[in-house]
Amino acid sequence: MSSEPMRANPEPFSSASWHVDSDTLRLEGYWTLAQVSRRLARIERELHRLGEGKSWDLEAIEKLDNLGALLIWRSMGRQFPERLKIREQHRSLFARLAQTQPLHPQHSAPGIFALLDRLGAHILSVLADLWGLFLLWGNLLQEFFFALRRPAHFPWKEISATIVKTGPDSLPILTLIGFLIGIVITYQSAPTLASYGANIYVISIAGISILREFGPMIAAIIIAGRSGSAFTAQIGAMRVTQELDALQTFGVSPVQRLVLPKVIALAITMPLLVIWTDLVGIFGALLVSDFTLNISPDFFLRELPVMVPSFNFWLGVIKGVLYGILIAWVSGFHGLRVKANTNSLSRETTNSVVLSITLVIVIDAILAILFADVGLSPS
Repeated sequence: MSSEPMRANPEPFSSASWHVDSDTLRLEGYWTLAQVSRRLARIERELHRLGEGKSWDLEAIEKLDNLGALLIWRSMGRQFPERLKIREQHRSLFARLAQTQPLHPQHSAPGIFALLDRLGAHILSVLADLWGLFLLWGNLLQEFFFALRRPAHFPWKEISATIVKTGPDSLPILTLIGFLIGIVITYQSAPTLASYGANIYVISIAGISILREFGPMIAAIIIAGRSGSAFTAQIGAMRVTQELDALQTFGVSPVQRLVLPKVIALAITMPLLVIWTDLVGIFGALLVSDFTLNISPDFFLRELPVMVPSFNFWLGVIKGVLYGILIAWVSGFHGLRVKANTNSLSRETTNSVVLSITLVIVIDAILAILFADVGLSPS
């Protein structure tokens, strides 16, 4: 007993159509990219609903391409129905789809072994980076002594250009942040000191904290984010545009021309930037002390060298030299690691800034432990 055919062609202008006749889903017309590409999801849902548990008759399909075959195959549930009628010339398309397994993302089961596996991979990656930094440092020393023996080959122009870009251009942001740091430190200390009648000790607190810690730290973080990222991006962009390959073709060492000048320039510039940050920080502390604790600027400046040993100033300057070398070294390392694609460029630039700031904080903590009992009280 047959039922009236049920038409399910939602768009009559399309030559791809289907209808249910008794217990058979019949497809006919052109099942090609041009006919079905605009309504793939809707057709797949409709065919899957109508064809569930029924026979499939594909003999009336006049044209069939890869997209049409894939749409029908997915509507079948990625398996042949029990009863199927199909033309011989179309059977090969479905046979190839049947041999292709769908891709499913592999998710590792959570557990202690998965965590240990990720931890081990991360540790190996960090060790590989440290080994690469060590090798680059040896190359830098080699190129430095080679250039010293041949002054004509020393990258004087590159060094001076880097000093100009990293020095004066960084002064506005360092001035603002250093001044605000001095204000914040003094404002936070003033109420507690005033409650104990120890207003004068704000000079010691502000002087030691700015000269010894905050001045070098703030300068290093700003330079790492501003100049360090620019160094990595510059060298990485040269990798993407194959300029590094051109340098090597002409016998020019990228380390000598690109990394070494940046290391020397920051070793010169960073201590000067630290001194400037110290000055504006002390100036901010001086103003707040005058307004909140009634400590005159003359008295503040006269007692500062008495209450704050000069060791703190020179320790901050030495930190500036170390941080400058470290930032340029790490930035050059990640710049040379960039592959010839933009994803690698952005990833290595981010890694450069993160590693530079992390190492700056680690070195600062080590120096704080080593000199914990030095320079904290007037002799």
